[in-house]
Amino acid sequence: MRFPLIPAFLFSLLIAACLAAGAWMTEGSLLKAYRGILESRFAIALDRTAEGAMHAVSLGVSLDSQEGTLGAALQRERALDADILGMAVQDARGRRLYSDGAVPETAPPGTLGQTLLDDLGLPAGRILLRYDLRALEVPSAAIRQDMRGHALPVVAGATLLGFLAALALRAGRVGRSRLRLPLALALILGGGLFLIDHQALRIIDRTLNPLIETKVESIGNGARSLIDKALVLGIPLDQLQGVPEYFESLRRHYPELERIELQAAPPDGFDDAAAPAGRLLLPIPARGAAVAALEVVPDNRHAANQIHGLLLDTAFLGLVALLIGFELLSLLTQTSAFRRPSGAADARASAALPAEQVRGVLFVFMMAEELNRPFLPSLTERLLPVGAAHVPLLVSLPIVVFMAIVALGQIPMALWSESLGRRRGLMLGAGMAGLGYGLCAFADSYSGLLLARAFSALGFTLVFTSAQGHIVDQADPGARTAGLAIFIRAILAAALCAPPIGGFLAEHFGTGTAFLAGAGLCLVALCLARTMMPATRPAGRPLTARLAPGALRDTWRIPGLRALLLGCAVPAKLMLAALCFFLVPLILADEGYSLSSIGRVQMIYPLMMVLCVPLFARWGESPGRDVRPRKIILGGLIAGLGVVPAVLWPGLGTIMAFLFLLGLGQALSITPQSSMMATYAHYGQGRHSAQVLGLFRLVERGGSAAGPALAGAALGLLGPASTLALFGLLTTGGALLYGYGQWRSTSNPSGRLL
Repeated sequence: MRFPLIPAFLFSLLIAACLAAGAWMTEGSLLKAYRGILESRFAIALDRTAEGAMHAVSLGVSLDSQEGTLGAALQRERALDADILGMAVQDARGRRLYSDGAVPETAPPGTLGQTLLDDLGLPAGRILLRYDLRALEVPSAAIRQDMRGHALPVVAGATLLGFLAALALRAGRVGRSRLRLPLALALILGGGLFLIDHQALRIIDRTLNPLIETKVESIGNGARSLIDKALVLGIPLDQLQGVPEYFESLRRHYPELERIELQAAPPDGFDDAAAPAGRLLLPIPARGAAVAALEVVPDNRHAANQIHGLLLDTAFLGLVALLIGFELLSLLTQTSAFRRPSGAADARASAALPAEQVRGVLFVFMMAEELNRPFLPSLTERLLPVGAAHVPLLVSLPIVVFMAIVALGQIPMALWSESLGRRRGLMLGAGMAGLGYGLCAFADSYSGLLLARAFSALGFTLVFTSAQGHIVDQADPGARTAGLAIFIRAILAAALCAPPIGGFLAEHFGTGTAFLAGAGLCLVALCLARTMMPATRPAGRPLTARLAPGALRDTWRIPGLRALLLGCAVPAKLMLAALCFFLVPLILADEGYSLSSIGRVQMIYPLMMVLCVPLFARWGESPGRDVRPRKIILGGLIAGLGVVPAVLWPGLGTIMAFLFLLGLGQALSITPQSSMMATYAHYGQGRHSAQVLGLFRLVERGGSAAGPALAGAALGLLGPASTLALFGLLTTGGALLYGYGQWRSTSNPSGRLL
């Protein structure tokens, strides 16, 4: 019997790609952490030198008059750290005043700088420090070698195991065996990622902890040099002033430092071998003998936090790799190589649903847009002109413009895609969006970013309406309902997977790389659409679709529709776009959280949707009892009141709690909302269903477009907490008003709520 070797090979290739991506991202996290700790060590020398220079500038001593004192400080810092090749001082115009060591005029790689400010906070000059790149490159090469040397056999072994598992489980069989392949994927990917995590932990223990100890030793050496200078000037050790306060300031400024103490020498001198493990003794000599020593203790908890942060990155990346693996596996199983029907009945049973034909295409394409969620607001803020007014509102405009074009383009793009054919429309839209993301990658101005986002929005709208139209074109209502559920799951899965990847790419490789990755995903989606989707138009459809006269007006008059849209659907989109997409990334970025962390936090909402929508879909349902309005009202109240913790106790934990409650509330209400929209669509019989859905999407996405603009305006006037409270009040009030309308409808025979 012929067995499908091609799908088994593709399955093993999928495992290899996911594990290789996980190992590569883990390696990038390790290298970034090492570089950050290393450069923070050299920043200590810049801080110490800049402090004295700025104090003198504030007293009226210009930088060009400090060559004696500041030049000596440069020499002292170079002597304390052998990896510092040179330091230099520039004036406010960038002219070199004096230097010590080798610092070229054109700053080479491995050069750090710190601006010197006068007493008015204006730039007075700059101090440059050039360090030996071998201090970074040699350990980085060792990290790469260790990581790749360990990951290569893991990836190869998992690939072989996946190939054998696909052969053994027979991917094309029906029944319970269909569940075995996803289970095998989860086990193989989970085991491989665990081994990669274990190796990352070993590398961290071997590299980060010694580097932190070296940094703490550098802090101690700086303090020791000041005490030694005082002793040389003849100040007795027991008469030094301000030492405890100085040590306390060091502890506050450097979290890696747990304790620093000045100890007098015992009669028999210091015994370095007798020093407890984890402590450093730095002798302070005077007249040829050690009269005192600094005891410096690194904070192991800080190193542990670094380790936990990296492992958390890796764990989330592993989860994302697993989810992407499931989606790609679903895509692979829709190919003809995986389906081997033995007869006509089997052929009909194995035929892919229209939604399954487009699911993989939509998942890949939606990931392209979701990649920019963690960094788009902060990128926009950096591109704003200096001194621009109404900064929060301007920061929101790239999101507003995108959402507005998507909202206004729903109906015309739906009709155009119907005229073009769904496959051609989706391919054209993917190409347009990919070009737009490519323009975003190279946009170096605020206006350029706005134009690029507008162009990508046109392509996004055409893809969205083409994919949705491909599903609603089906004559079978059951296939249409199941297809819309698959449609929503593909979007949610992309929203769950893409933000942490986008944050990682932007943090480690720049925002341009993240946008280019989105453009590449659009190209992949274009190719998948050509392969997976049929080229023919649905039977009975005209070649040129037109909007029926009065269709939108009649649809808007459907009883109860306006109450549902304005009371629940629009507030839900307002809150999602304004807070989750715009305000939360800005708040977390301002608090110093990394883009990777922001991407992880943004996973909470789609994760709750993915987990809870299936659970809540049939919760409370019973024959003869319509509980949909109650679920919509309850979901709106949960989402609206979820802002209360974040308003009262601002912080990362309460923001995560808010996103959890937002996802919980909208997961409860989204299914009954869609069901009621399908019920209202029956009033539009005789017209294209795309027109009815187009009105729904127009109003709903109008809320998405207005949300960031309203949040930007409120943020500038009221601040983050009040802005959160405002949107919570809008959502809660909308749910209560919808509930009031439902209560009134029980005594109103016409059922007209608005």
